[in-house]
Amino acid sequence: MINQKPIVYKKLSELETEKVVKQVCEEGSQDWSKLPCVTYMELDNSELDAADDEEYFSSLAIKADVWGKTSSEVSKIAMQVAKKMKELEYRRTLYLDVNDLNSKQKHKTMRFEKEE
Repeated sequence: MINQKPIVYKKLSELETEKVVKQVCEEGSQDWSKLPCVTYMELDNSELDAADDEEYFSSLAIKADVWGKTSSEVSKIAMQVAKKMKELEYRRTLYLDVNDLNSKQKHKTMRFEKEE
């Protein structure tokens, strides 16, 4: 098993350092007063191949969500998230606006996958 969370967090946290977002965190631990923000979570980390009782090839999937106050802001940040994930050799397989009728926040979800 490959633990990608620290690697993904470190890369996406560059958006905080660059003052693009106020917060990058695992999904569920966000502070809604710190918008715009990026949340992420691991969707898949499954064994693809193994030899001698050791895994050496994995299928990895990460979900990243951008939260903000305007659609334009969220779209601009989402493009930067996609660029950061591409630097980690992930390919984007989903890019979707999510309607949140209970809040005034704008939200975009993305899925990134790779085999390693």
